[in-house]
Amino acid sequence: MPRITISSLEKSYNGEDLFSDLSFEVSAGMRLAVAGPNGCGKSTLLKLIAGKIEPDAGVLSISKGARLGYVAQELTGEILEHTLLSWVLSALPSWNKLWEQWEEAGQKNDQAHMERLSEKQAELEHQFGYNPEHKARTILTGLGFSEHDLLSKIKELSGGWRERAKLGRVLLQGADLLLLDEPTNHLDLEAVEWLESYLLSFRGAVIYVAHDRIFLDKVGTHVLFLGSGRPQVRRGNFTEFLKWQAENAEQRSREAAKLSARIEAENSYINRFRVKARKAAQAQSKIKKVEKMSKELNKIQGEAELNRSGRTLSFRLPPTSRGDKAAINVVDLEFSYDGKPPSIWPLLNFQLFRGKKVALAAPNGAGKSTLLKVIMGTLKPNAGFAKVGQNTSLAYFSQHQSEILRDEATALSEIRRLCDPDTTEEQLKSVLGLFLLGEGYFERKVSALSGGEKNRLILASLFLSRANLLILDEPTNHLDLESREGLIRALKDYDGTLFFVAHDRYLLGQVADEIWALTDSGIETFFSFEEYDNHRKEKLAAPSAKTESEDSSDSYKPAKRKLSKEDKRKQAEIRNALYKELKPKTAEYEKLEKDLEKTLEDQAIMEEQLNDPELYSDGAAAVELNSRYTETSAWADELMEKMAVLEEEIAELEERKKQLLEEG
Repeated sequence: MPRITISSLEKSYNGEDLFSDLSFEVSAGMRLAVAGPNGCGKSTLLKLIAGKIEPDAGVLSISKGARLGYVAQELTGEILEHTLLSWVLSALPSWNKLWEQWEEAGQKNDQAHMERLSEKQAELEHQFGYNPEHKARTILTGLGFSEHDLLSKIKELSGGWRERAKLGRVLLQGADLLLLDEPTNHLDLEAVEWLESYLLSFRGAVIYVAHDRIFLDKVGTHVLFLGSGRPQVRRGNFTEFLKWQAENAEQRSREAAKLSARIEAENSYINRFRVKARKAAQAQSKIKKVEKMSKELNKIQGEAELNRSGRTLSFRLPPTSRGDKAAINVVDLEFSYDGKPPSIWPLLNFQLFRGKKVALAAPNGAGKSTLLKVIMGTLKPNAGFAKVGQNTSLAYFSQHQSEILRDEATALSEIRRLCDPDTTEEQLKSVLGLFLLGEGYFERKVSALSGGEKNRLILASLFLSRANLLILDEPTNHLDLESREGLIRALKDYDGTLFFVAHDRYLLGQVADEIWALTDSGIETFFSFEEYDNHRKEKLAAPSAKTESEDSSDSYKPAKRKLSKEDKRKQAEIRNALYKELKPKTAEYEKLEKDLEKTLEDQAIMEEQLNDPELYSDGAAAVELNSRYTETSAWADELMEKMAVLEEEIAELEERKKQLLEEG
């Protein structure tokens, strides 16, 4: 059974201790969550255990024969030319050599050798299963890969999918001890839940670093917390650890208060009697006692400060101006990357109203990030439109925006350039600290920042833009746990409109007023993450709706009847009639679409006027404008209803036309 024993381990970089006197033990069945703020040595610890780097001092021993699984390999060179499935399977020993040895032993009738090979075969089957390819497919499918992906070359996969491939290869190897560093990055909800299920049934030991609060709680049996004085190992999940830590801090605070009172009482005695001959010796003894107690008090207060500094991260977003009633208007939106049908999502129609906080949810590949880019105007739709309100100021974050930064500028000068000019120096530095870019980064050049640090700098500047609409694509990636929670608090208090994509379940549950699921039929609204999550899980658990009779009917297609000239003539007449009926409806729809666009623009102008306090100095003008605004809003609703009716009629005519073409 795998066992890791660590005793008095020490490691430092640039003269600064990451940890010292670190001691703990991990055995089979344990799933140890390594937690703590960025820079405390979590990833370094995994590298030490994997043997990638050496400790400065101490003992690190792993039980003999234990197999380690660690995601570290860089995908370069020849690896990129492999197909995904073949590269993942290459992690396993080749069976071809075993079969060659079998054949050779059989030809020689070497029974002893055949017996040894039989034992070897049983060992391999026990370790890797009877059908390694089936197991590999199961793991890769669980991580979200399609059948097409399995046969694609690795060089065709994006960075996030390559990380999944590396994880899949390690899981297939069947290690006794898994070392996982941020395994949930780049995974959608379904893949994260599959990984949770896999790890919960894993019989070996797991040591992992994660910043996903729910993943930490579901998977962990123990917590190792670094970065707050002496490393702490506790049984239980992360929430239980935080509860214990808070109770411990409260107890230490009570101890400090008692100790402080005793020191004060002893000092009072010393001050009263140190000059009196009869009491001088006793006073001198108490001075030594006070010195000892003061050292103990300083130690308690120092530990309390270390714990407190990691848990008080908070930041309030600056107040925003009042925007349009409809921050985003989307009408009959379609998009495909080649500009040809079909659209990557069905026809979309929605309005996002001022003050709403909405999360867009769907599995990877459904087009969530693409929709955000269309709303932003960086991608042009095939049909329909997506407009941001005229009085809506927009700030956008995606993980691929680092090109807007200037390499030779410092972090502080860049955030000053990118955010609202009224922001104070204190606010600039405060928000940089929130996003893990504290004092040591202020004068550091952008070119010296890592990819994750650049993303955090952009996210920090966005939160000081005073925009009344935030559009965010995976904002919590590259943030540690405390920064994620600081961000969540800031988003909950934000007084503007929020439209975001995220796979962080804690963020979705804490911040979103509504979840908009992007489905095959359009957008489906849920009024809490819990409601959406239950619906999603029920759908995943439900058996395929297709019955056996439906399957068989799919495989049977009757031969097409050959049409006579008379039949063809009649079909042509029907098609012409349908075209005559369809043409005016299409023209009317296009006219209504233009009217709606103009109406929404008028509505936005009136909202801006209604937000002007000077308007209300003239009561009659205010009443008249309010009346016109109400009429305009009602007309916009009426236009959308008319368009919806026309859509159904046009779709029905198009379907009839399509059927006629198929019959002909």
